[in-house]
Amino acid sequence: MTLSDLVHREIIRIAADASIADAARMMRDQKIGSVFVEEAGQYVGIVTDSDIVRKAFTKDLSFETPVKRVMASPLIEIDIEKSVMDANHLMYFNEIRHLAISEKGKVIGMLSVRDIVRFFLSTVQGPMNAMGDVIKPLTVLTHRNIETIDASATAREAALKMQGGKIGSLMITDNGNYTGIVTEADLVRKVIGYRLNSAEIPVGVIMNTPIIDIDINASVQVATERMESKRIRHLGVSEDGKIVGVLSVRDLIGMIAVRDLPRFFSK
Repeated sequence: MTLSDLVHREIIRIAADASIADAARMMRDQKIGSVFVEEAGQYVGIVTDSDIVRKAFTKDLSFETPVKRVMASPLIEIDIEKSVMDANHLMYFNEIRHLAISEKGKVIGMLSVRDIVRFFLSTVQGPMNAMGDVIKPLTVLTHRNIETIDASATAREAALKMQGGKIGSLMITDNGNYTGIVTEADLVRKVIGYRLNSAEIPVGVIMNTPIIDIDINASVQVATERMESKRIRHLGVSEDGKIVGVLSVRDLIGMIAVRDLPRFFSK
């Protein structure tokens, strides 16, 4: 199967001089993590929730700041005739979650990491099923150094901590207990999308609760299915009923990418 079977040809776009608040509202309403940036009839970049948090949120830029100031540019593209595995590698090694799909040198659509995960799940002979030979893979993939923030901390403080650790989520604690999780998407959609003051909104108000978790002994297939069904990018990992770490969709596609490296570099 090539990317032509998965590409989204209806591109969600925003003008380069539109505001970051406009982009955040669009992401919230469309329930997406990125929009392409258009100027003079050309796609000149992409703005993601990570871009807004790390380049705008933490610097306390005005809601009216143009998206072209925080977008990633140029677009990273892949030809529509390439394989899904090729797209997976390109995303993983460039540390991105969205790709522009081009045909004859022209951008005609986009692909997200969620599309790739959905494809891998649906393929009987795909890489998720091929990992059945890996014993307790989540013990290897789980990040046990859990980054946390108190429920009373502000959204801006959370953004600064995410930027400093180059991470996309934080576990929320209240009296020493894990009570929820806050992600970059939450900061963008629930704070900037509503033009709220990030220095005043406690993360306890915008967090996702309860924490969606998975047992550390589960398979990669089950973990991926849980993320896909809940439409999330981060899972708590539990052991004996206690949260012991965090797993991200990037960890999952990374495992697939690394296992496929011999084929990738032999092409």
